[in-house]
Amino acid sequence: MIGDPEALAESLVSGSFHRPEMVSTLTEMAGRGETPNEVAVLAKAFRRAAVPVRTSHSVVLDLCGTGGAPFRTFNVSSIASFIVSSLGVPVAKHGNRSSRGCGSADLFESLGARLALSPDEAGTFLDDLGFTFLFAPSFHPAMRHAVPVRKEISTRTVFNMLGPLLNPVEARRRQLIGVYSPRLLDLFPPVLAAMGVERALIVHGRPGMDEVSVIGTTTAVLADGESRERFLIDPRAMGLYHPVSDDVSELTPAMSAEAARKILGGQVGARRDMVVLNAACGLLAYGAVKDLDLGVRRCEATIDSGKALARMNEYIARTNRRIVS
Repeated sequence: MIGDPEALAESLVSGSFHRPEMVSTLTEMAGRGETPNEVAVLAKAFRRAAVPVRTSHSVVLDLCGTGGAPFRTFNVSSIASFIVSSLGVPVAKHGNRSSRGCGSADLFESLGARLALSPDEAGTFLDDLGFTFLFAPSFHPAMRHAVPVRKEISTRTVFNMLGPLLNPVEARRRQLIGVYSPRLLDLFPPVLAAMGVERALIVHGRPGMDEVSVIGTTTAVLADGESRERFLIDPRAMGLYHPVSDDVSELTPAMSAEAARKILGGQVGARRDMVVLNAACGLLAYGAVKDLDLGVRRCEATIDSGKALARMNEYIARTNRRIVS
């Protein structure tokens, strides 16, 4: 099975596999390092099996990390998504709960948003507000077959890479993707190209985070069509450096919700600066700005204007008013 990615993908999506053999196969793949083709074939199979979300937007952005990074941060990309959306970029944020911390779904739930949206609701919110949150279990029923296998494997596998690749929205996609390991900076561009993602910024921040860091430099790869540009993001150059790692470490869901309200409400500090820098990278990934300095200024301005907080509050309110067809 390990020599045939198509057969592996089909068996995982359909649930027609022998569990011990699948555990062995995925563990062996992880041990030698998954190839771009293997990751792309699996991602395509699960995306074909997903419940589609339709939108009138021709191009949408997702800001998403792989998770599993050595340094665990608060919900940076989720909060940054509201900033980017308030600047006119349509954002379809795809995410899930965390098994041992605060995932994006845990944050949205703690903020008071309804997670279980129908495809029509999710698409309508994206059309009307320029933002929607796609709770992964609602759109990927085939993933249920993989849950028992994942629980048996204590190390990272290809499934730790699939989250950012499975956004079910039917539109041209651009992405900001944080990865848990520097080696994925080179693995992801060909995978994204195979998935039809036309432009993406892949990042890994020091000291080991799947976000753009403000406590160290971040290595980034901008994949735009066939071109690849590798560069370093230094928060010192933009006045966003903060040396204390505890300022941006993971929070509980309730604390994350409080942090989101404070950051978007205008509170300054390391968390705001990290969210701003990641939101600016989202603008760069989408192609809305040509450089990060301009992106940072635009993100700071939309927070200070109150538009980012208003976008978050409006989305939460809308999810709690069910659409009657």
